[in-house]
Amino acid sequence: MRICSTVAFILLTIIGYSQKSPIKFGDIPMEDLKMTVYANDSSASAVVLADYGVAYINYVGEQFVLNFERHTRIKILTKEGLDFANTSISIYRSGSTEEKVQSLKAASYNLENGKLIESKLSKDNIFKERVNRNFNRQKFAIPNVKVGSVIEYSYKISSEFFTNFPNWSFQRSIPTRWSEYWAMIPDFFTYEKYMQGYIPVNSYETKSQVYYETDVTGHHWVSQLVPAFKEEAYMTSEDEYVSKINFALSRINYRTHSEEVMASWQKLAKGLLEDEAFGKAIDKSGFLKEKVSQITTGITDSLKKVIAISDYVKANVQWDGEEDYAVGNIKKILETKTGTSGDVNIILASMLDKAGFDVEMILLSTRGHGIIRQAYPMSRQFNYVIASINIGGKRVLLDATEKNLMYDVLPNRCLNGQGLVISKKNFGWIDITTKAKSKTVVNASLTANAEGELKGTVQYLFDGYNAQYTRDELSKDGEEKYLKDFKGTKQWVFEKSEFQDVKDLSKPIKESHQVVISDHATSAGDILYINPFVTGRIEENPFKSDERTYPIDFGSLIEKTYILKLVVPENFIIDDLPKNKVIALPGNAGKYILNVTSVGNTINITSIFQINKSVMIQTDYPVVKEFYNQVVAKQAEQIVLKKK
Repeated sequence: MRICSTVAFILLTIIGYSQKSPIKFGDIPMEDLKMTVYANDSSASAVVLADYGVAYINYVGEQFVLNFERHTRIKILTKEGLDFANTSISIYRSGSTEEKVQSLKAASYNLENGKLIESKLSKDNIFKERVNRNFNRQKFAIPNVKVGSVIEYSYKISSEFFTNFPNWSFQRSIPTRWSEYWAMIPDFFTYEKYMQGYIPVNSYETKSQVYYETDVTGHHWVSQLVPAFKEEAYMTSEDEYVSKINFALSRINYRTHSEEVMASWQKLAKGLLEDEAFGKAIDKSGFLKEKVSQITTGITDSLKKVIAISDYVKANVQWDGEEDYAVGNIKKILETKTGTSGDVNIILASMLDKAGFDVEMILLSTRGHGIIRQAYPMSRQFNYVIASINIGGKRVLLDATEKNLMYDVLPNRCLNGQGLVISKKNFGWIDITTKAKSKTVVNASLTANAEGELKGTVQYLFDGYNAQYTRDELSKDGEEKYLKDFKGTKQWVFEKSEFQDVKDLSKPIKESHQVVISDHATSAGDILYINPFVTGRIEENPFKSDERTYPIDFGSLIEKTYILKLVVPENFIIDDLPKNKVIALPGNAGKYILNVTSVGNTINITSIFQINKSVMIQTDYPVVKEFYNQVVAKQAEQIVLKKK
């Protein structure tokens, strides 16, 4: 009986170990080496020939260890595909504990004079860099990669963070011929699983088995001939839309009881309030009270106090570009004058708290990080925090990372659905909205001569996010570089330029240019053709695909106004003008108005383009695309002048 049991165990173990990569490292089929074009996508710069992964948990010593093994092979087809030879592995860290990358190997394969040449990765081409507080990145550059190469790499990650079970993407920016993933989940762990994306997998099965001497349920996915993910205009994070399986640890099942891990958002919020890098940091920052008192001395108006504190934080803590929702050592951050978004905004919240405001923190996920799925209470869905206070019965959302935004205007990256309110008195979800638009007004007063040269004044007014962008560029590069970049390849001569209200964030920024424009008219005998849009014209439709499977997310509302007063040369008459037009999207989600009049030798044109709804669903795509088609066509129409 003992012999039979032993044999049975061995057989089960063999079955458990039978999951393996569909490709053998270094064994490259000749047809892949000779491939010059991927048959299913002739435009592909590269193609994933095979991508295999397996994740499993076993018990080592006295702790659980999460393991993830990957084997990937890619064919390089064009120069643009060479970037795939520079690869990286994300490594999670918390405090002094970090995931470990093991058994990393990589190579390139080239067919030279009918012979296979293998070039292996050396240790000199492997290095690690810090990404943020919780992630490092191990990067490696595969040698001797050229158009026509096949590259492959494999590695293993060992981790103590079994709550972070590896997700798996079946889709990339290049097509994938074969993608396969095994998730070996022990019976004592319960993970919630959810699929995303618009390309379904070809097969999914589950199988009870023994894997590395552990009873598991093997979840097995295979996807074949996966098309490349094509980035489209006005999208949030690409990672949000690719075909992908995600995991979230829900429960740990012990012999005598079970422990709920993903209990609720309320439990998560309570934990954060007690966290030294979040709620406790605000409670324990009493040393800021004296500084807050100095900043607000003599100020009685609540709103002015908020502005003064926000201005102080902006002036004394430079955002380093890292998105985060925790804070480090506040005293040290104020000494070094730089920090993450979490550092900046939790210091802002701490100072508002010392000024007597009831501050609430709002966790959110930025546009580049992805939407929040409220069915899965996990802190890793967040990557950002802002502050909130109530003034006069109105909630005011605050962020101090951007020096060129008003105190109560959130950066565009924050406009991504909802955020989670966390405070001692309040809890819940709110919409993350903004009062600011991306707004531009252009006012051009020009006179044309017989050669089609235009001379006069072009004035710009930038408001909202467009004002922020302009101020950022001016503060970074100065006026001279700004004008050089603005001119680009235009045949414009700037005779004089002025900038107003650059420092006053409460006002739109204004710029005025006295110009001579010599590249905006075409002469054909006695006929002069002039496009009325000397600047700001929408020359092509950003929506090019026949269909769209993703929402259209503009971020903020958009408003572009263009006003032209054009004086016709004395020896010319007006032969033809663009016709007046009104184009509207259903529900006033977008609108375009073109109004053209002429009095004597003067032409007046007013163009107003508006996007009044920041997010539109994919079924709106055909009408949005046609809306842009008509705007592009309308703004391409010419003024036709004829010699008397």
